[in-house]
Amino acid sequence: MSWAYIIAAAVVFTGLLAVTKMLRRMLYAFAIAAAGLLLMHMQTDPTEGAVALAAMGGGFGLVSPLRRLVMRGFL
Repeated sequence: MSWAYIIAAAVVFTGLLAVTKMLRRMLYAFAIAAAGLLLMHMQTDPTEGAVALAAMGGGFGLVSPLRRLVMRGFL
């Protein structure tokens, strides 16, 4: 493997890290917007809105432990 491939791999890896950080921020912005919409939906149908909000909150609660499990498996 030449130095060019190593440098290219490092550039691609750092670019992917920046993209994942941006995607994570976009995901949190989406979660806040979706939670607001579900809270408004709870005025018309409280059961459906509460169930959807709980499911979304549970999914976001599992993100951090799942990320740790996956990263430990790859490292």
